[in-house]
Amino acid sequence: MSGPRDTAYAALRAGAPRPVIAGDAVEAFGARFATQNGSWARLGSPADIPAWLEARFAPPEGGTLAVATSADDLLAALPWANSPRLQHAPANTRAQASLALTTAIAGVAETGALALHPRPGAPMALNFLPDRLVIVVRAADIVATLDDFWTLVRARFGSRMPRGLCLAAGPSTSADVAMTFATGVHGPVELHALVV
Repeated sequence: MSGPRDTAYAALRAGAPRPVIAGDAVEAFGARFATQNGSWARLGSPADIPAWLEARFAPPEGGTLAVATSADDLLAALPWANSPRLQHAPANTRAQASLALTTAIAGVAETGALALHPRPGAPMALNFLPDRLVIVVRAADIVATLDDFWTLVRARFGSRMPRGLCLAAGPSTSADVAMTFATGVHGPVELHALVV
């Protein structure tokens, strides 16, 4: 469909201000994510993920930590045996675990957000029920702007967009009740991003 309406929309898009992300998009993403009370780390390899989780979250007295993981090829291939203090299980068997690990479609430097979507073996509840959520994103999938994000999503999914798509930019917060600031009201209390 073309005509005056399409011409007007094209003119609006061409004249719209676009944010500029200077330097490394990964570092810009991490800086923005941190300002929203999330923590982030850049790891050299996905194989480093279990050791990072164990060092950061495993109980100090030699106990074990239950980790619910989404069913992603990246996470299934991790060397879990090298971190014996972690007990990992698919998300559908441990949806109530206190720590969940999943992957993001992409990260957006402009907003410091990670894009999550439900899929087989990765229910959307995994992103909201655990107290702590760790989201893994590949450095190559971090884009500068939201416009770039939508271009990436359209290229990856075409006309079959994910039914649920969520942008997570930090732990859930609210000041709805008595104007008192609270964290973890409708989602994780802690949100961590691992860029690999």
